[in-house]
Amino acid sequence: MAATVVHTVLNRKNYDDWSNQIETYMLAEDLLDVLHQVRPITEDEEISRAWKKKDAKALYAIWNSCGDDTYGLIKRATTAKQAWDALSDKLKKPNEPLDENEKKSVLQAYPPPIDHATKPPLEKEEGRTEGNDIPKLFAEYVKSNDWRNVINRLRMDSEEGSATLSFVRNGTVLHYAILNFKNCSVRIIKQLVELMKREDVVITDDDDLTALHLLIRDYPEEFEIAECMVTKNARFVTNSPPLFPVPLVVEAQEKTKGEIMARTLYSRTPHKELEVPYAAQLISLGFDYNRFDIARDLIQRYPKLAMDVDCNGNIPLVTLASNRLAFKSGSRLDLWENLIYYGINRIYQMKLTHESVQQFLPLMCKASEEILTSERSLSSYKRKKLEAALCVAAERGHVEYITHFLKDSLSPVLAVRNEKGQSLFQIAAESRHHKFYKLINDLDQSKIQEIVGNKDHFGNNMLHTVASITPLSQIDHIQGTVSQMQREVQWFKEVEKVAHPKDCESENKNNTTPRKLFTENHKELAKAAEKSIKGTATSCTVVGALIVTIMFAAAFTVPGENKGTTSHPTFLTNKVFTTFIVSDVISLFSSTTSVIMFLGILTSRYSEDDFYKSLPIKMMIGLVTLFLSIATLMIVFSCGLYIMLDGKSSIVIPSILLAGVPVTSFIGMQFPLFVELYISTFGGGIFDRI
Repeated sequence: MAATVVHTVLNRKNYDDWSNQIETYMLAEDLLDVLHQVRPITEDEEISRAWKKKDAKALYAIWNSCGDDTYGLIKRATTAKQAWDALSDKLKKPNEPLDENEKKSVLQAYPPPIDHATKPPLEKEEGRTEGNDIPKLFAEYVKSNDWRNVINRLRMDSEEGSATLSFVRNGTVLHYAILNFKNCSVRIIKQLVELMKREDVVITDDDDLTALHLLIRDYPEEFEIAECMVTKNARFVTNSPPLFPVPLVVEAQEKTKGEIMARTLYSRTPHKELEVPYAAQLISLGFDYNRFDIARDLIQRYPKLAMDVDCNGNIPLVTLASNRLAFKSGSRLDLWENLIYYGINRIYQMKLTHESVQQFLPLMCKASEEILTSERSLSSYKRKKLEAALCVAAERGHVEYITHFLKDSLSPVLAVRNEKGQSLFQIAAESRHHKFYKLINDLDQSKIQEIVGNKDHFGNNMLHTVASITPLSQIDHIQGTVSQMQREVQWFKEVEKVAHPKDCESENKNNTTPRKLFTENHKELAKAAEKSIKGTATSCTVVGALIVTIMFAAAFTVPGENKGTTSHPTFLTNKVFTTFIVSDVISLFSSTTSVIMFLGILTSRYSEDDFYKSLPIKMMIGLVTLFLSIATLMIVFSCGLYIMLDGKSSIVIPSILLAGVPVTSFIGMQFPLFVELYISTFGGGIFDRI
């Protein structure tokens, strides 16, 4: 965007100069108040209209003075204050220096202990941007996309490759080929690069952009062209325009389709030309896009980059903590996916990601050890960022992330608090991350009680935390409201086991005990669970009663006739008939048992503790016995059909096969619920699940 109100166009490195100029402009135009104050609440329409007008004028001034790389940070802002605060948060540097290495390259900031043999970079050449006299015919060939004649002209005179073309902002034929890539091809562009002089391929246009800049901006997936350009002249990778001084490898890494392009440029970028903030930005972007190859290489070479500030004011450790898919503990896998974690390709790729993170995470954590305990002002900003990263990791359940810190920095980690005054374990409990909370078992009893009894700014200890349902409480993935209610009761009882007795009756600032808070917050969930389990039990009772009736009648209405003298069934010695009778008895008694279990559910008190074990156990017994009765009912039907239609296999076999449909349907619909209830009820508890 063009600057129209101040001399300086805002980029990611000149915020201080730009903000001083823009504030002076706002002061001169009587707009400074809208930058620092919210819109006043008033019924006076004239005052409100005047404020809106000033706000719109100030917002337009900010928009119009931003460069392309910074406008995206505020393009959705609706007020000048929102835009100003967003730019300040992202670009303003704190009063204390963030990092003494900010202006250094990674090699200057972290010189390797061993001098690795590296190839010296090619000499830089200035290249010509003014061009020379160009034959009109050559320009016409280029403009009409007559690439055969363009290439022939370059073969005869490579000087024409340096000619500037007015219809591409005084760029070269290479600029035009990239901009008109749809009318060109990779093969043609490669030929142009080969025929042009080495110094001509890096000529810039009126925007100080080389052809490679345009390629990365518009076609980041065309890495073969980039490789050809960089091979021709290594100066490409270090040539950045003054108004947008971001290394090309960083720009490529920011693109959704730029993974291979970034990898190609990174392999050609001298580390002495890569400043620390941009190196940190490469790592952060790698974590954002799950591209760990560049990040792994940089961290293995320079582990302390994990705690350096990137171009967005973050540190790579914070970005990694925010990536839910980077850790197995943060990737929600169902029962089957856990069992085949080493099989299916998609899950295998996920596993590779997890293993990649585990390779360099210890290096990152070790590099940040001194930050948590350092009192230097230089580290205060990084310490705040690291504490924020730990809180995010706790919120997302990244057990692997926190474990590395707990090994060597137990006390500082346990002292970390979020903005609500919650410890990491309280955050994990609120988010219902049982694997994270399980780490508390590694501490001694007194430490556990101290953590559980710790109160946040609202007077809530950990029991209050698990007694509440907040937007962070992840229970929606649990199948059925009954299982959800059971899980909530389990959480409360698990924390209650390790809590000090006084903490169980402790009141928060609203004078509410944990048990009372649990009842209040779970009232709606308990009602929904009661309605759900009643509906299931009612339906299953009807089905079970029907099966009881049918099986009772079938026991005395056997296939075939009775012998006249003994009144015994004719097929009494037939094995199929024996199967018929045994299956009938099993079906009768199992259906009767299921009806009794479901009646027990219907007559329950539906208290909170009933959802802990009583109701789930009755539901499981009812489901198993009902399934058994349905399965044996189908066996009875098949045996009766076989006896009655002996010899007519064309009818018997398809009928028997169809009899399996109800059984498999029942398994498909109810088996996941049964497994969920069984594991959570009879397993090792929610902290020992798969």
